[in-house]
Amino acid sequence: MREDLIQLLQEALQRYQAAGSNPMPLQAAVILTVPKNEAYGDYATNLALSLAKDLKQSPMKIAEALVAYLPSPVTWLEKVEVVTPGFINFFLRDQAFQSVLPAIITAARRYGEASWGAGERIQIEFVSANPTGPLHVGHGRGAALGGALTNLLRSTGHTVETEYYLNDLGTQMETLGRSIQARFRELKGEDLPFPENGYQGDYIREIAADLQKRINQGSLSEEALDLSFFSRYGRETILAGIREDLQNFGIPFDHWFSEESLVQQGLVKDLIEEMKTKALFYEQEGALWFKSSAFGDDKDRVVVRSNGALTYFATDIAYHHQKFGRGFQRLIDIWGADHHGYVPRLKAALGCLGYEPDRLRVVLVQLVNLLRQGKPVAMSTRAGEFVTLREVLEEVGKDAARFIFLTRRSDSPLDFDLDLAKKQSNENPVYYVQYAHARVCSVLALARSRGIDPSGLKGGSLSRLTLPEEKRLCKTLAEYPEEVTQAAARLEPHRLPFYLSELAAQFHYYYNQHRFLTEDRDLTEARLMLVQSTGIVINNALTLLGVEAPEKM
Repeated sequence: MREDLIQLLQEALQRYQAAGSNPMPLQAAVILTVPKNEAYGDYATNLALSLAKDLKQSPMKIAEALVAYLPSPVTWLEKVEVVTPGFINFFLRDQAFQSVLPAIITAARRYGEASWGAGERIQIEFVSANPTGPLHVGHGRGAALGGALTNLLRSTGHTVETEYYLNDLGTQMETLGRSIQARFRELKGEDLPFPENGYQGDYIREIAADLQKRINQGSLSEEALDLSFFSRYGRETILAGIREDLQNFGIPFDHWFSEESLVQQGLVKDLIEEMKTKALFYEQEGALWFKSSAFGDDKDRVVVRSNGALTYFATDIAYHHQKFGRGFQRLIDIWGADHHGYVPRLKAALGCLGYEPDRLRVVLVQLVNLLRQGKPVAMSTRAGEFVTLREVLEEVGKDAARFIFLTRRSDSPLDFDLDLAKKQSNENPVYYVQYAHARVCSVLALARSRGIDPSGLKGGSLSRLTLPEEKRLCKTLAEYPEEVTQAAARLEPHRLPFYLSELAAQFHYYYNQHRFLTEDRDLTEARLMLVQSTGIVINNALTLLGVEAPEKM
C-alpha cells in the first residue's frame, strides 16, 4: 500500500509538471509517514512543502494541485485531504488493510523479505575482541548488533559474509604471555613481581593452573614454556572460549581472520611500498606518516615507526585493502564508540589507495551499563573486574540478552538491568513479545481442537473485522516490510524491537478484550486470520533478531 501510494504521488507529480510552465525537473523524493494521530489519516506526505521553494508557490496550492492530479478512481482510498501548512493526508478503506492478511499467510516466513539488495556483496566485521580475555557484556552488544544486521541484509537480498578480526600481534600478546607466566610461577611458589600492565583477571590464573595440571599429567614439558609459548597458549585458550561463547549466543562467523597473517603473507609490506608512492604519505625521521591532518584529524599519524615497528593503523589499512581485494562491494565494521576519531583517517587512507571511502561504513556501539539490583557493575579487562558475556547468558539467557542489547540505537548508551531481564512479566520487553507469540499459538491450538484448521482459511470473511483495534492491528502488520527495509537500509536493527513492542501491545489488548472462537463462523475465521498473521510477523521479526518465538510459556 505504501508503494502504491508513492507511485500514485509520482504520477500526480509528473502530470502536475506536464501541465505547468516550469521546465525544471522536479526531483523531490516522495516520503510517506504514518501520523501518530489517526485523525490525520493512515499515511501523510510533506511533498508539497519540499517543492515550495523550487516552484516559488505556496505549499497549500501545490498540495491541492497534486491531489487534483491523482489518478482516479482508487478503490482502496476512502479520502484524501490537504491540511495546513501543506500536508496531504490519505485515509484508506478498511479492506485495504484487511487484504494484507491473506498475503501474510501465503508468504509465511518470507513475509517482510525483499530483493532490493540485488545480491550486493557485503562483509560485516564485528566483535573482533582482542584474544587477551573473555568476552564481556559490551562485546555482547556488538555481537547482537552484527548478528541482526547480517540477518536483515540477507533478508533484503544482499549477499553477506561475516568476519571476526583477530588482533593477535603486538605488545598485548606479549603482555598476555607475561601475565600467564607470572601466575604460573606463583603456583610453583616463586616470588616474582606481576607485570605492571598485566592482565589480572581470574581467567589468567585458570589458564596457568591448567598448564600446571597438564605438566603434572605429563602432556607438556616445562622446558618448552618460554614467553612465546605462554603467549601462544593463552591466545589459543582464550580464543576457544570466545568461539564457544559466540556459538552459545547464536553468532556464527563465516571467517576468522588473523592480523598476524597479514604480516606473515607480506601483505603489509607490499602495502607500505605502495603507500610510499602516494602523495599523502611521507617519510620523516625514519618513520612513515599519513597526512591525516588534511582530513580533519588533529595531527598526522604514524604508519611505520622509525624502528620499523608497525602501528595498528598500518595493519588496519592493509586489512581493509585486502578485504576490498576479495571483491566486496561494501564493508561494514562495528566498532566501540571510543574509536570514532579513527574512522575519518581510515577512510581517507583508503581513498588514497583508490577506494571510494563511502564503501566503508563504520557503525559505532556505545557502552553497556550493566546493572545488578539497581547498581552499576564495573568492567575493566586488565583489572579483571568485569562481567563476562558467558555469565550474562547463564543468568538471563540468550533471548533476553539479544533482545535487550537491541532495544536502543547502537550509538546510545544502554542500561542492561539483569534483574529486569529475568522477570517473567510485562516489564521485561522480550518476555512481553514472546508471550504475545505464545498466546497466538494457544488460540490457534484451541481452534484446531475444535475442528477449525487455521491453515485452510481463505479470507472471504475479512470484512467482519470492523473494530478500531482490528484495523490498527492490520495496519501495523502491513507496515512490517517497511520496518525491515528501513532497518536494513539504515543499519538500525533497534527499529524491530520497537515495532515488536508496539505490535505485542496491540495484540495483548485485543486478546484481553475479545473472543476469537465465536458462534459466528465468519467472524471466527476473520479473527483467526488476524491472529495467525500476527504470529507470523512476530516470529519473522524475532528470527531476524536472533530470538526464539516460543509456542508455550
